[in-house]
Formats: sequence, structure tokens, C-alpha cells
Amino acid sequence: MWSPYFNPENNEINKVRNPGKDIKDTVGKTMMATLMLGLVLSVSLAAAQSPREGAGGARGSEQQIPAPRGPGNNLAPPIQDAAPAISRQQALNRVRDSFQGRVLSVRSDGSNWRVRVDQNGTVFNVSVDGRTGEVNRSPE
Repeated sequence: MWSPYFNPENNEINKVRNPGKDIKDTVGKTMMATLMLGLVLSVSLAAAQSPREGAGGARGSEQQIPAPRGPGNNLAPPIQDAAPAISRQQALNRVRDSFQGRVLSVRSDGSNWRVRVDQNGTVFNVSVDGRTGEVNRSPE
């Protein structure tokens, strides 16, 4: 970058190179390029981590059941109880054998299974013991 400089000896305006301004311009351009690169990388990373609905077949057929949380705090880590010996599918089959109606959900409740059933508009919970497979309608 050139800056005008007045030379009093010959009353002329001379051009003098201003190295300080060149350094400031270079540093500014480097910082701007670094910020832009960081922005592009963060957007790319976020896009790569987001789930894609259309890829990999139909996701709507998979039923995802959330893990149980600590009492009174949805941010607490999931409660780590002993896994039930009866599988989810076995609990579902036992409830269908015991009750007529549509099964709305099946979720783990510690070492047991809690199954929600809709029977002609009446919705109720059924508990399946995770060790013995015993089926009981939970009191409302």
C-alpha cells in the first residue's frame, strides 16, 4: 500500500510505501478467510449429522421407544435396571393373548414391561413381569 508523503525539501508529494497498512490488510484477510472456512465446515458437519428421511428405506415402520429417565428429571441419565428376561415381542404376544384390543405402546419399566392397550375406546395399562411373564392390568 502506498501513502502520500510531503517532502518539504523540494515541495513535492512523494509516494511512500506503508508496510504497517499492508500487514493489517493481510491479517484482516487471513482472519476473514479463517472465519468463513470455519462457518462452512460447521454447516457441513451439522448437515452430515442430521438424519435423512429419504435415505435407507422407510423409517416410519420402525417404532422407537425412548429410554426411561430418572424420577422427576428428563435430563437425568436413563435408569440402569436389570434387563427383562422376557423380550419385548414376548410381552406383546402375552398381552394380545390376554386382552382384546389394539396395543398402543410397549416400553420397558425397569425389569418389567408396561403395555398400553386401547379396548373399544378405553385405554389402560397392562404390566408384564419381565422375569415370569405374568400379565396384570394396572389399576388406573
